[in-house]
Amino acid sequence: MTIKKTNWKFVVFLTLLSLLVIPPTLAYADDDDEAEDIVENLGWVAVGAGIMANIPFIAMNKIRRYAIKTGSSTVQVAKQIRTVYKPILNFHIMLNSIGYFAGMTHGLLLSRHLDSISLSLAIVMSVMMISGLLLKYTSSRNSKIFGKLLHGQFGLVILLAALVVLHIVVGDD
Repeated sequence: MTIKKTNWKFVVFLTLLSLLVIPPTLAYADDDDEAEDIVENLGWVAVGAGIMANIPFIAMNKIRRYAIKTGSSTVQVAKQIRTVYKPILNFHIMLNSIGYFAGMTHGLLLSRHLDSISLSLAIVMSVMMISGLLLKYTSSRNSKIFGKLLHGQFGLVILLAALVVLHIVVGDD
């Protein structure tokens, strides 16, 4: 019996998810200051994963668009970028998924400190994650257009970054 490629991806996804959720939950059960530090570190994992996932992806897209706009010799650069697009996209998806689940676990384990900034951050993160999943895994033309419009909103990206900064500033009090 062979495992289909999609089933294999789902198994890897569930394994990564359990590796992110179970250890902090067990550590948090100790009710120790050290456990709270571990949960706080999950927030930093989310921030780091988000930065590392998005900067190369955004830079690559900006360079590609610039190369196409200017034309002539830079068209060759755009063609070369096309060859690395899929691996960078997969890197973007993987790290953002890790960051999302680390951030949500961080938020759930510290839910007793819930404030409006944290709740807004969770909502915006979920909207970005769901729209990204729609973009990647739906085949309907309309859902692709909707996912691209929502996921690619510059204002939503700025809002997400501002909420992360506010969450860090308010959380350090």
